Amino acid sequence: MDQKILYRYGGMMLIALVLVAAMRSGMFFAGDVYGMGMGFGLLLLIMITMEWFLHKLQNRKMHSTASTSWPGWILLDDKRLRMLIGCICGMMLLYGLHGIGEPLSLAGTMKEIIRWGSYGSFAVIAWRICRTAEGLRMMQAGWHLMGAVLCGSALLAVYGLFALPYGIYLTADANISATGARLGGLLQYPNTFGAVMAAFLLERLFALPSVLRNRTGTLRAAAALLPLLPYTAALLLTESRGAWLAAAIACAAGFAKERHAIAPLLVVAAAPVASAALLYRQLAEARLAPALLPGLLWLAGLWAGGVLAGPLLCRWRHSGSPGRGYAAPGAVGAAALLAAAAGAMILHQVQDRALGGAATLSARRLLYSDAWQLARSSLWLGRGGETWRQSYLAIQSQPYVGAEVHSGYMNILLDTGVIGLLLVLVLISMMITRLLAVNSPLLPAALVLIGHAAVDFDWSFGLVWLLLLWLVVLGLASSSSGREAQAGPHHRPHKSRRGEWPTLVKRRLAVYARKRRDRSFMSWLSLRGLALLLLTSWVLLAAALAISEDEARLAVSQPVERQIALLRSSLKWNPANTEAALRLANWLPPSQRIPLLMNSMTYSPDHPGLSWKLAEAYSLRGAPQEAAAWYQRAIDRDRFNTVKQTRAVLKLTSLAKWHRTAGELAHAEEAARSGLELLERYRSLATSLSETDLHRNDRGFELSSLAVRQAGRLVEMLEGRDAIRRRHP
Repeated sequence: MDQKILYRYGGMMLIALVLVAAMRSGMFFAGDVYGMGMGFGLLLLIMITMEWFLHKLQNRKMHSTASTSWPGWILLDDKRLRMLIGCICGMMLLYGLHGIGEPLSLAGTMKEIIRWGSYGSFAVIAWRICRTAEGLRMMQAGWHLMGAVLCGSALLAVYGLFALPYGIYLTADANISATGARLGGLLQYPNTFGAVMAAFLLERLFALPSVLRNRTGTLRAAAALLPLLPYTAALLLTESRGAWLAAAIACAAGFAKERHAIAPLLVVAAAPVASAALLYRQLAEARLAPALLPGLLWLAGLWAGGVLAGPLLCRWRHSGSPGRGYAAPGAVGAAALLAAAAGAMILHQVQDRALGGAATLSARRLLYSDAWQLARSSLWLGRGGETWRQSYLAIQSQPYVGAEVHSGYMNILLDTGVIGLLLVLVLISMMITRLLAVNSPLLPAALVLIGHAAVDFDWSFGLVWLLLLWLVVLGLASSSSGREAQAGPHHRPHKSRRGEWPTLVKRRLAVYARKRRDRSFMSWLSLRGLALLLLTSWVLLAAALAISEDEARLAVSQPVERQIALLRSSLKWNPANTEAALRLANWLPPSQRIPLLMNSMTYSPDHPGLSWKLAEAYSLRGAPQEAAAWYQRAIDRDRFNTVKQTRAVLKLTSLAKWHRTAGELAHAEEAARSGLELLERYRSLATSLSETDLHRNDRGFELSSLAVRQAGRLVEMLEGRDAIRRRHP
């Protein structure tokens, strides 16, 4: 095997891994993060090992006496790559420090370590592959394949030709969707899917000027326009106002950088965009469920019309007829009218949602306010992975629904504090400045992903970071000279031999240089060994976490005995797997359940589910003091939960009655007093919420009549205890 074959297969495996990540909900869920992290890490280890072996073999054949036989790219000899990997490793180090300390969730912290390690592995492999001409072409083809898979699967699901669970979000809430249906695609989330489609759309849009400058034929121009309609239609069908706005701003930035390309792009792209707007209106009116044959015919006609009309407008603009003085303005005017008509059609379709949105804005404002108050509690270093998910139920000021903080930057601030946020901002600034420096047409596509993450949780999807790194690597590699791209990793410029030193001086300098080289080599050797050890440990950690998640997932469909065995095995691979512990606790008696849950509490001390399960376990054991304490702790971590509030009062009432029947009056009184205290706090919270002006109550929090009815029973039990005391002092 030579290097070309290694890079070819390595590139194919890398692209395949990213495709799998896209098909697994964009690396959103923990199990997918662990599995994909293991894949990226193994690929990097294989690439390093094979590259080292081939390099060693090449040196042996050439009888090289060089003191090192380690390829330069593995040592990160490129400054741009070192800075990028340095920022990623810095984020891994910050999360690692939290893992050593006491994070809110050890499982969430480890997930972020695996996630950021995946980004670094992808960047290193992609950068090496793109430094060869063949590898660059392969990664460019892989990008188009990724776009085709994401967009094609979503549109096929709309026409019922591809089963895509949760790919289309249906709702009757006009604040969420003006048409009643939104396209989420493989990512299952319309807002993030819209940002991704906008990135692919802008990448194709700003690739058109090079096609137009080359004065290609009509067929090649039409082929270049083919992706515009599906990408535009998919973006519109997501009905994501944030993605639309981010795409508009990024497009404006691209036009500001390439002002001379505004007219050509308007002329060539207006027809496909107008066709996409017509398609969007037709599909939106059918709530993304069109009749198959008429729908496909409508799609084919609009697609063909838009693709053919674009080159025709271009030919009109460059017409050599006697009236050519009016051809260019006429073509531009016609294209402008098409674009304006398309925009008006889209706004008319979603005018209530596009021009309204006060409810959504108020919800985001409330969420960001609570997130900032939480961030201030540990401003510099944050509190580890999944800080918001572990904490929001306890700190939310009103009962809204929001397990994800809708800002990637705010999420980074919560997890890693100001230091982590600064690292991410440095990483992003470096990406933008590098793409600007090489005048890359991929900058607008990158800006969409960077900008939209400010208003949504795009960065919880690992795929978004992978696509962003992919764009940066392609942009930097495409700007390299042909000689650099084809020379390979071992190309070194020849130095001039003019002005040689006298022989004696040269020998002494050679001895000194050899000693320095030997010391440098030893330091590189130790650093290389440490890096490989850390990489191997990271891969093994990802593998253990992936096995734990797979066994927990497999246990769902198994009989009880098999479930218990699989869940126990899952916890052996990952003791911090909280979900496995919660599910296993359901099948264990209280004597075994309590130690299991207490052990899980050491890994997630503020997990509301663990506190609730412990309260239930102590209630089953008949321990009123412990049950009341854990019920109170569980409710403090999930205040606006009507079911838990009511159930806690009912359980303590039942516990008090049971102890009273058993003659244990002290325990009965204790349980009754705890139940009354919980009920009064529950009543006070419900009253204060109802008196708040313009409050949100997405969770339907209210004072339940069932809980109120327990007040009389609890008071009666306490009064009965007092009467007994008076009778028998």
